[in-house]
Amino acid sequence: MCFAISHSIFRKVFGRKTDPPLDEIELVGTHYEPWKDIIYNSIGRLRGLEWKPLSIKGCNGDKLSALMYDNGSDKTAVLCHGYRTHYFSNTAVAAGYFLDRGYNIILIISRGHEGSEGQYITFGALEHKDLLLWLDMFEKKLGLKKVVLYGISLGSNVVMRASQFIEPGMVKAVIADCGFINTKTIIHTQVHLRSKNEFQRLLFPYLAIPVVRNMRHYAKKAGFDIFDGDTRVSVSKANVPIFFIHGAKDDVVPLGESKENYKACRSPKELFIAANAAHGSAFADGGLKLKEKLDIFLSKYI
Repeated sequence: MCFAISHSIFRKVFGRKTDPPLDEIELVGTHYEPWKDIIYNSIGRLRGLEWKPLSIKGCNGDKLSALMYDNGSDKTAVLCHGYRTHYFSNTAVAAGYFLDRGYNIILIISRGHEGSEGQYITFGALEHKDLLLWLDMFEKKLGLKKVVLYGISLGSNVVMRASQFIEPGMVKAVIADCGFINTKTIIHTQVHLRSKNEFQRLLFPYLAIPVVRNMRHYAKKAGFDIFDGDTRVSVSKANVPIFFIHGAKDDVVPLGESKENYKACRSPKELFIAANAAHGSAFADGGLKLKEKLDIFLSKYI
């Protein structure tokens, strides 16, 4: 019975799925509501651009896709979206920032999401390896010279985990927006959030132990380990500057996780906390103040 439950939860949590773009959802009543106009306008702007399709074989042979907007610039922003989100959704506000500054834009479509192959979303375990393959292609085939990596939520975990393997050169800086430390912490946080009372908060973590252990078994059979990797270790070995962003009211990935990543990071770094932002809305909430901080930070390296 435990194995059956674990397998069902594993497929539900890690199975491929893409939610509708945020401009196809009524955001009133969601945690995005205070920034809905900014989000709608940002996505509409992306939809109006002419995109060129890109593709590679991922680290396990799956065909992965991306979209590139060529602005004729020597600077390119590579954006990695969040868990089960459409590539025209929670990267859109950040994309607008880079478009205003003349960057080319590349939107990575992560494995397990609409537009790319992959049976499972692996919470960064395979995705960070895919990103390194993308970067190799960008440098060798596209001849990109100045790249900024931006990741939000799952995408933030991906860019941070990749950071330790990036040598100084094409990638000039990394922006990590509301990223989680590892799969174990995000599962623990979600179990805690779904507990309705103190008794459940105390009991559920213990009940979850055999379920998570069995989920790890199914993940390994699928070619990845849900206990693999920790962004604190990755950023402690990074050779590229990292700008951390997080919302103070994020109840999906707690602010403390970015604080831990910031503390562990040994490369040039900065942390920006958006005072009113929930999960995935820090860039919108940060507004002009965040843009000014980013301008100063990126100007040091590009």
